[in-house]
Amino acid sequence: MSEPRLDIRTDVIDLHRQFNLQDITVRPRVVLRPMMIEDAPGMLAVLEADPEIRKRVSAAAGMTDTAGVQREIEEYQVDPGLIRYTIHSDDKVAGLVSLWTDEGFFGQPAQPNTYGFGYFLHPGQRGKGLVGDSVQKLMDVSRATVRVDSFIAFCEDDNPKSIAVLTKLGFKPTNDTFTEPTYGWVERKYEKRVNGDQK
Repeated sequence: MSEPRLDIRTDVIDLHRQFNLQDITVRPRVVLRPMMIEDAPGMLAVLEADPEIRKRVSAAAGMTDTAGVQREIEEYQVDPGLIRYTIHSDDKVAGLVSLWTDEGFFGQPAQPNTYGFGYFLHPGQRGKGLVGDSVQKLMDVSRATVRVDSFIAFCEDDNPKSIAVLTKLGFKPTNDTFTEPTYGWVERKYEKRVNGDQK
């Protein structure tokens, strides 16, 4: 699950200034918190438990040591359209969920009011609904905080577990596939159109 990004735009809503999008309680004993350097040991433990994550998630690919985690933190903190959340379950790092604005990916024009997700989870924490519940909560909070017309995600066709999460959340596969520009894997775009009253 990637979040392919191009040059940072300055005309997007600053997600970091949205109070409701900071620490988020997903359910009892599960919290999303913007990733901080003290999360590095736990994040690295997640990635060591499943090294394949680095081959499927661009945010994880560079997190090979504490300095790599620090770089990811510094990059998201200066990007108004990106927040990387650490999933904390029972006060331990269980994984990561990224929320980002569609600023124009793979040469496509930016899509206003469109927000995307990328995620990964410790293999020992899978099957508990942590990613699905985290993304659902982020969608709910986002819709209550900013105008949302659509949610998107990118996933490889040979990643059935992530596809199952997206499908359960109401995402639909599109005919659009893209090659991740840094690492070269091919991903399909998934979309969930949003209806109803919005800000």
